Amino acid sequence: MSSPPVPVVSPPEPPQPLTLVCANCHSTLSGEYCAACGQRHEPHVHTLAHFAGEALESVSHADSRLWRTLWYLLARPGFLTREFFAGRRVSYLPPFRLYLVISVLFFLTVQIPDGAMIELDDTPAAGRVEKMKEAAADLDKEAGPGSDALKAAAAAMREQARKEEAAALETEKSGEKPVDGLASKNAMTDFCDEFKNPDRAANKNYAKLHSACAKISEDGGRELAKTVVHNLPRAMFVFLPLLALFMRLLYWKPKRYYVEHLLFLLHNHANVFLSLTILLLVLRIPHVADVMGVWLNWATFLYMVWYIYRAMRNFYRQGRALTIAKYFLIGFAYLTTSFVVILLTALYSAMTV
Repeated sequence: MSSPPVPVVSPPEPPQPLTLVCANCHSTLSGEYCAACGQRHEPHVHTLAHFAGEALESVSHADSRLWRTLWYLLARPGFLTREFFAGRRVSYLPPFRLYLVISVLFFLTVQIPDGAMIELDDTPAAGRVEKMKEAAADLDKEAGPGSDALKAAAAAMREQARKEEAAALETEKSGEKPVDGLASKNAMTDFCDEFKNPDRAANKNYAKLHSACAKISEDGGRELAKTVVHNLPRAMFVFLPLLALFMRLLYWKPKRYYVEHLLFLLHNHANVFLSLTILLLVLRIPHVADVMGVWLNWATFLYMVWYIYRAMRNFYRQGRALTIAKYFLIGFAYLTTSFVVILLTALYSAMTV
């Protein structure tokens, strides 16, 4: 007698995986982040603790990227440019953002009155002459036998006080309005001597320069200097692309893209601006400028000269002799182009001041 057939029970089908979609663009998710738009998948209800943890993570992540980028920018010439074109970018700040942040910081630091690169003495002329005379008298008291240097300094100070006093008297006799804190004559006022009289031909550009020079004569060029400093960051967006074109001519073999030279210059200028910002801030520490100002200026200058050379060697990978030759050629192009750009910026500033 045969046994009854045993029913075959098929195993239960495995549960189908739940298809997750991005809440932002509705693309299918294959991980924690959306491959289409980059948004993080967070299905749970947000709590205060979650928001606090997310804020802490964002700040710490951005902070680590910032300090890592600044360290490599200062300590390893050419490294950040090489890393960018090697595709290793997530650990560092993007080049354009880095340049913009540092350049804004630098030009803000320059415009701080106590440490500005363009310093204007606000001491009235009469008070400045009296201070010079007092300083010369103090030097005479300190000068003992054999102190020829102090005596010479005192004599030079008295002579300068005499010249400023005579210039003030001459200005008073001529009826011109004296400008406190600035010499009655400087490069800007000398340039404006050519535009004192209105143009008979009624040229519009001449009229603008005539009006600008009238303002320069009133304040000795103070407002123009501020305007030039304000316009220089925008001028850099013309200067750097022009210099990148010249570098493409120098580095034509092996062939490189134009953007490689541009990003190389962005990183180098970010380093220069950051170095100068640090220098200016250090010189604002009480007594540092008096004791170590000259040494710090020279150390910063030599560091920047070395940095640019090492950056060229590390990024372009050429020999010492060829790099040095190109270094001087780029230096000449840099000085020439910067002179033209600064001159055009000054003319534009004078016509819009």
